[in-house]
Amino acid sequence: MKSIVSLTKKKSRVGIGVLSGTSLDGIDVGMVELYGSGERGRVALRAFETYPIPSAIRAKILRNFNPDAARLPELSQLHFLIGALFADAVEKFMTTHRVKKQTVDFIASHGQTFWHNPTPEKIGAYKVSSTFQLGEGSVLANRFCLPVISDFRASEFFFGGEGAPLAPYLDFLLFRHAKLNRALLNIGGISNITALPKACGKSDVIFFDCGPGNVLLDKAAQFYFGKPFDKNGRFAAQGKASEKILSQLLREKYYRVPPPKSTGRELFSDAYFERIVELCKQEQLSGVDVMATLTELTAETIARQAETFIAPKCLIDELIVAGGGAENPMLMAGLTKKFPSARVMKQDDLPLAAIPAKAKEAVLFAVLGNEFLSGQSASMTTPAVLGKLSLPPTI
Repeated sequence: MKSIVSLTKKKSRVGIGVLSGTSLDGIDVGMVELYGSGERGRVALRAFETYPIPSAIRAKILRNFNPDAARLPELSQLHFLIGALFADAVEKFMTTHRVKKQTVDFIASHGQTFWHNPTPEKIGAYKVSSTFQLGEGSVLANRFCLPVISDFRASEFFFGGEGAPLAPYLDFLLFRHAKLNRALLNIGGISNITALPKACGKSDVIFFDCGPGNVLLDKAAQFYFGKPFDKNGRFAAQGKASEKILSQLLREKYYRVPPPKSTGRELFSDAYFERIVELCKQEQLSGVDVMATLTELTAETIARQAETFIAPKCLIDELIVAGGGAENPMLMAGLTKKFPSARVMKQDDLPLAAIPAKAKEAVLFAVLGNEFLSGQSASMTTPAVLGKLSLPPTI
């Protein structure tokens, strides 16, 4: 076991970031070299892989995302199962890339978010916000005899923070520009945006979850076509968006809440999607028309909120898109149309892009783990130090 005290004093560290995202499309593992910390720190990705989630486990996770179907015994089991699943992915990664665990300083695991509700709810004399990630860190710590940092969202809540999105910290470190107003848009299950005014400081950054990215699109692809997602936007390309349904969906109150704000499957749930299906059925929309409508919804919610919350402070010169949505030509075309004054591009098309878009979140959690070990706050709005530590055995 490496001394945690000596580890905190190191000037450079090697970390492994591991996570599974809202879309549950795999387990990402990335090995990162980190030099220093904070705004002057440097980051270098050394290797990255994505591993599939076994279908039976994925189905169990998806079932327990639904509060009406979730079962306490399964949630308890999943906490340790996801820890073991992540450990297997890290083991495969180390074997593939011939990584000796002695060369790794720490593992940073986001786990899997099952519930996220930053809006305080009154319970007796208390107002309670909450977030709930599963994936026991001690499973990884004991398996690899390495310190593990996990549970990055919870600490902000004490200070009234949202605990999400977490990506703006990495966006600020890597993508701010002296002369350009940039916006980093990630379209995963949920879409989130980080606006970086030119020559910005940390306090100038504007960031928030926009709403549904692929979560409703994926549900529709599964419901209407038996496919996990709309590959290359081919279903949406065959349909026509319904202005009437779109108008109804855009009434969602979340889109008018000012940032910082976050959301997830708690709002855009199975029940939410079932209501959309019923609305579309009443209008006799075909499956491809539903896909076109939901694709338009994702693009429109991003554009409207950028106009409301970002444009008054800075006009976006470059909109840099990552996540699964960046691979959807229909969605990218919609964004290009809705941001006429910006250069819309995939993150991987950015000149001198140091980190592939697919590896961004694995790098993010390695960076957050490094900030934790450095005793630095990676929160954009609070002094909270993000993460919790699981120590390895003393043997």
